[in-house]
Amino acid sequence: MNELKKYFKSALGVEPEIQPLKADKLKALPLYITSEYTIQLIKLYRYDFLLVNVKNDFTTDSLKKHLETIRNVFDTKTIAVIAQLEAFKRTRLIEKKIPFIIPGKQMYLPDLLIDLKEFGNKPKELPVAMRPATQFLLLYHLQVDPLEGINLKKIAEKLGYDAATITRAVYYLHNMGLCTLEGMKDKSVHFNKSRRELWEEAEPLMKNPVKKTQYYSGWVADENLYRANNNALAHYSDLNDDVIEYYAVRPGYTQLMGGANLKKTALLEGNICVEEWKYDPFLLTKNGFVDPLSLYLCFRNKPDERIEMALEQIMEQFVW
Repeated sequence: MNELKKYFKSALGVEPEIQPLKADKLKALPLYITSEYTIQLIKLYRYDFLLVNVKNDFTTDSLKKHLETIRNVFDTKTIAVIAQLEAFKRTRLIEKKIPFIIPGKQMYLPDLLIDLKEFGNKPKELPVAMRPATQFLLLYHLQVDPLEGINLKKIAEKLGYDAATITRAVYYLHNMGLCTLEGMKDKSVHFNKSRRELWEEAEPLMKNPVKKTQYYSGWVADENLYRANNNALAHYSDLNDDVIEYYAVRPGYTQLMGGANLKKTALLEGNICVEEWKYDPFLLTKNGFVDPLSLYLCFRNKPDERIEMALEQIMEQFVW
């Protein structure tokens, strides 16, 4: 409790009131929750919150469900308090907008628009999400070919975008603190973080790459179709594959599909599902399956513990 008070004082300049919940009130909660967590009441900026101290290991989905149960019982917003947390799980909590505090290290309170990271001391509003070209540029740098030290014109040629689009993308990354620019007329991009650090900071700003889906019946034989969705998830993890064939294509490519061997069907009725992406998945991978980081972005908000475990396996096996 004292450690938490000190953290609030140093990070936000406030001294909140913190007190434990009385035993008679805890009886309203299921035993499986009271055995996993200790709960305290805190008054912060004239608002009441419940600090839910996490004792054991958890999955983000289970923690989210337990916090919702506590919140519904007491009609009070909850904040998870976690002593130590792996970077991957920290990212997952932010993705799911689960408020949490790691005393002395990080405070993420989206209800108050506060996101304080290690060594930070100034609350900031959550930033605007990336555009597809910006996301593609960063994923290309992380997975295909480093763009460190390359000038913007060559990056545009390498990625197949016009110079103006790449300039906007790089300036966005620069403004978000994800890269720096050097040079006057002929600017080049520099990344001063490791690939893992770059991903962990950038991932909350990224979006699901899928623009739309179309179902078909029949069969395909097309080098421009890379396996996606559950097929790719099964390839990169221990999750069982799906009987449906999932493919990802570049923007606009679905207009070229169809014919005698491939007929459009209604939603979920065909044996083939084609995802049209916001950027070209073909340029991010060479193994016949969409790249693992884009795949992660496709599934990260799915409320399924099996999928969450598969995503954790992908992240653990990714070569940083």
